[in-house]
Formats: sequence, C-alpha cells, structure tokens
Amino acid sequence: MRTVVLCLCATLLLAVTLVPCTSGAADFNLHQRWDTRGPHTSGFESGSPTSCPMKLRPLGQCGSSGAEDGEDCLYQVTLPPLTIQLPKQFRLLEKTMKELQSLKEVVNKLKNGCQECCGTRGRVDFEHQQADQIQRDAEGETKVDKKIQEVQVGSSQEERGDTADGTGLWQGSNFGKITPSPATMQEMQVKLNKMSASLRNARTQISALQGRLEGLNLLNMDNVQEVVDRRVENITGMVNKLSSTCTTECAVQNTPQFILAPRDCSDYNVLEVRKSGVYRVTPDARNGTFEVFCDMESYGGGWTVIQQRLDGSVSFNRTWAEYKKGFGNLRGEFWLGNDHIHLLTKAKDMVLRIELEDFEGVREYAKYDQFYVANDFLLYRLSVSGFSGTAGNALSFNKHFNHDQKFFSTPDRDNDMYPSGNCGAYYSSGWWFDACMSANLNGKYYHKRYKGVRNGIFWGTWHNMSTEYYPTNYRQAFKTVKMMIRPKNYAP
Repeated sequence: MRTVVLCLCATLLLAVTLVPCTSGAADFNLHQRWDTRGPHTSGFESGSPTSCPMKLRPLGQCGSSGAEDGEDCLYQVTLPPLTIQLPKQFRLLEKTMKELQSLKEVVNKLKNGCQECCGTRGRVDFEHQQADQIQRDAEGETKVDKKIQEVQVGSSQEERGDTADGTGLWQGSNFGKITPSPATMQEMQVKLNKMSASLRNARTQISALQGRLEGLNLLNMDNVQEVVDRRVENITGMVNKLSSTCTTECAVQNTPQFILAPRDCSDYNVLEVRKSGVYRVTPDARNGTFEVFCDMESYGGGWTVIQQRLDGSVSFNRTWAEYKKGFGNLRGEFWLGNDHIHLLTKAKDMVLRIELEDFEGVREYAKYDQFYVANDFLLYRLSVSGFSGTAGNALSFNKHFNHDQKFFSTPDRDNDMYPSGNCGAYYSSGWWFDACMSANLNGKYYHKRYKGVRNGIFWGTWHNMSTEYYPTNYRQAFKTVKMMIRPKNYAP
C-alpha cells in the first residue's frame, strides 16, 4: 500500500509539473496529506482557490450490480488538459483510511469512558466481553467484519487496525464491542491450556477408574455370596456325610483330657459341670476367649445362651456397633454380640432353641436343627432351618416373610429387604429383618398388652396372634424370651 501511495504522489507531482494551467499560474502546489483529521487536499498556502481545479472521479459506471459506486471502477485524475487514469485500489485506500480514522475516534472515546468508570463495573463488563470473545474464538464462531475483510483483500496486512496511539486495541465495524489486548489474550490462552490439560488428566483418571470398577464388578456381593454358598454347601455335604458314618460307630468321649479349652458350654458338660452360670469359652483360639452364660440344667444342659429378655431393664434399641460387640448383663438381659455368635456357630454345627412365655403364663418353644450366623463382611447373614416345636415357625412364615438368609439390620444400618425404609429404625431394634418381619425377639419390652405400632417382642405364629391383625386391637406382650444354642451332635 505504501508503494501505491508513493507512486500515486509521484505521478501527481509529475503531472502538475508538466501540464500548464489554463489560468497561467506558475506555482500550483497540490498536497495530499494524511493526518489525524483524515485525507484532504490543499491548494495555495494563502488559502486562495486554485486556478487549475483537479478532478478525481471514477471512470464510467461501476462493475457489478449491488456494489457501491466506484468500488470496483478505475479512477481518473483530470489535470486540464491532461487526464491520468489511476488503479481501482485507490478507491479501497480512500475507504480504508476513512474507516481507520473513524475507528480511532471510537476507540479513544471508549478508552476515556473506561478510565472514568473507576474500576468495578467497567472491569466486570470488560471481563465478560473478554470471556465472550474467547468462547467465540474457541468455538470457531468469530467472524471478521466484512469491510475489514475487504481492506485485507485489497491491501497489505499492515492495515489490520493498529491505532495511532499505540494502544494495541482494534475494533471491527461493530463499535459496541472491544476485543481484549494481546497480553490479555495470551493470559487467557494460558489458562485455557491449563484447563485443557486438567480435563485430559481427569479423562485419563476416569478411564482408569472405569477399568477398576469393571474389575471390581467381579467381586460384588452377589458373586461373593454365590461363592460362599457353594463352599458352604460343599462343606455341609461333607459334614453330613461324616456325621452319618460316625454317629453309629463313634461314641462320645467323656474323658476330660481331650478338651484343652472349652469352645462352648457343651464342653463344660463333658467336664461334668452341671451348674448354670457365666463361663469363659474359646470357639476360635485366634480370636481369644470371652464370657457366656451357660444353661447347664434345661433340656439336657450344655446350652450357650445368646439372648435373654426378663424384665425390660435393658434397651435393645441399639446401634450396629453395639449389636456387633454385645451389650447388657449376662446374668440378666443381654445380647451376646454378633461377632461372638458367628464364632460359636462357625466352630460347630449348632441347634437353636427359642423359649417364649407370655403374661398369661403360656410357654412354648421353637427349635431349629441348623443355625448359623455369617461374619461382619457378610452382614451377619442368618441361616436357619429344620423347625420343630409348639410356638410355630415364625422365622420362615411364608415366602413374603422369611428371615432365613437375611442380613442383620439396626436402626443406623439398613440391610433389610424393605425398599422404602429401614425396618430396624421403624421397629427400634436390631434383627434379621425381611420386609419387614414375622418375628422380632429384640423388640421393645412391654409389661402388658399395648396398642399402636407393633414394635414390641413379636412372634408371628403365637397361638392368639389372629386377634392382632387390626391396628386398633391390643398387641401381644411377652414376659420372657431366651435364645440358646448347642452342638447338633451333643449327647447329655
């Protein structure tokens, strides 16, 4: 563009020098100046009009229909009597310089306005405009103004909008928006690069976690339960086979020298201890010893009591940790503890006997030939079968209320089958709830029949239970409850 301007000026000066004026003036001077006021033509310095007027106009009609007048036309300079034809880029040069002057004025106004607004609001708006501009650049949606594109096509890249004051800001044909400075753009680009790197790292970590989750799916609870069930089934089959071959041929050895540490109360019976009380047992030497209450007098003795209710002096509305460890008084009301019950039922095949008595003096029992409680990892899942007795099989009432193979739940740990709530919290106790229950021997102790929520000690097959079907009727209350276990092959 500078070359074009120099050539143009040289041509004009040459034409003025060679062509005589019609008025006879000898010192005609034509100055084409580009300053802060834009391009203009001056004659004599005294301001008098020139006697040789110069005409600068397009030659003929413009090219395409819809283009501006003279946009694509050749220019001619008329210096009577000489006419010089100029290239059509001169028109683009003229338009470009006018637009640059207008842009500079608008930028100066906006700059002064930003300096007067004292910070907060101006900075917020400017930052929003920066964010909008960066987002549009990132999405490939930024469009350069049509007129600036024309200038870039028709001229060199030196006319890209650098202002005369050297601020580095430039503005498109839409005067209401200001793009950020190169320094700000560079800073935002660095931030975008950091964010992109963080997103790539996050994606990598998510992919790694997904791979780990796929691997952990192989170890979910259903698969573990299936494996344990198969192992237990195989072991149970072997034990039953050994029991069937050994019960008729092997006599129980009552000699005390074979007992190093009593594993349960039945071993004290072998030692000819016949008095009920608190004793120490060691079902698994790796887990130490602990105290239990042994019933050495009822039904042949040798019973290890795991739960007892007598007078309501101990609350059974306890947490998961308390049911895990055990609570209460072994000589009164207590829960032995799920960890201890697991160790006792793991050491030997156990029989469960439940004793119930109501306030009318009715006493009944339920006996189960197989009773096992899993460990904490399997949420102390209950395995119970082989019912006999007079109280009815409330632990396996029907397919909708069956406590066999159910996990242990407490008010603060919901492991039951009820989808809409926690049975332990609703009935204020810990138990092997289904959805929710047909039996709950750890319910609240009532000293007489009660109304309302059936949150007391409950056995769903009790002889007069049909009268409790309606919420307005009285609920059955129990005076004493006892749960005790003994080895299946025990011989009194």
